[in-house]
Amino acid sequence: MASRPLAALIAVLALAACAGEGNGVAPSPATTEPEPISHLALYYLEGEHLRATPAELRIAGPTAAEAVAALLRNEGGHASVIPAGIELNGVAVADGTATVDLSREFEAGGGSASMQARVAQVVYTLTQWPWIQRVTFELDGDPVTAIGGEGVPARGVTREDLTGVLPPIFIDPPLASATSPLSVSGSASVYEGTVSLRLEASGETLAEGFTTAAEGGPGRGEFHALLEFDVDDPTDATLVAFERSAADNSETKVARASVRLCPAGTSVPC
Repeated sequence: MASRPLAALIAVLALAACAGEGNGVAPSPATTEPEPISHLALYYLEGEHLRATPAELRIAGPTAAEAVAALLRNEGGHASVIPAGIELNGVAVADGTATVDLSREFEAGGGSASMQARVAQVVYTLTQWPWIQRVTFELDGDPVTAIGGEGVPARGVTREDLTGVLPPIFIDPPLASATSPLSVSGSASVYEGTVSLRLEASGETLAEGFTTAAEGGPGRGEFHALLEFDVDDPTDATLVAFERSAADNSETKVARASVRLCPAGTSVPC
């Protein structure tokens, strides 16, 4: 007899559920996590020189292999000397060295400048992380000592081995979005190491200054600077970095980078 009240309660709850469905009561939507987005740099060309390009990957914490795969896909259609259709067989990282295995067509076509530039694209992309200092190449699983008939080194290659593909002023990492102050870093080969900087938008100068690279030309040294700015709304701006000519005070060795400026107190990106 004691089971009858329980059976009746279950029946009532079942009817209530059915009634809810019949009256168009929708179930609560399942909560979804926001899609992760990671920011990194990919390295393509501007003219004959290497250029750091900001990129986004819809993954959390991209691995070295994912970064190289994105470089090869080149979804932004940037200038590149890496032949189309190159396959990535894998990337292994150990003791500061990334060993990247690419399909053999990676060394097809082009002269020494092209070979050096494509090696630089891969090396700079992988060494943007401090735990990777050098890159060794394999082609379809076979270790190689050089890339192409011109013999561009392919084992233990560092950024310092490839400065010949850099412009006189190289802004790296690339700029994306920032609140004040804007942090600018890179390397330069300029007279007495002096790098002049100007931040401009819509024909107006928002900030300007200069910094000194660790080594002056003809050598190359790293530089870092902070530029204070003030904007009321999100603003698309351009950073101009240049050498001031001692002869006529003109701007030479000019480098430009786009940046989105965010008002103080807002989130980045804005």
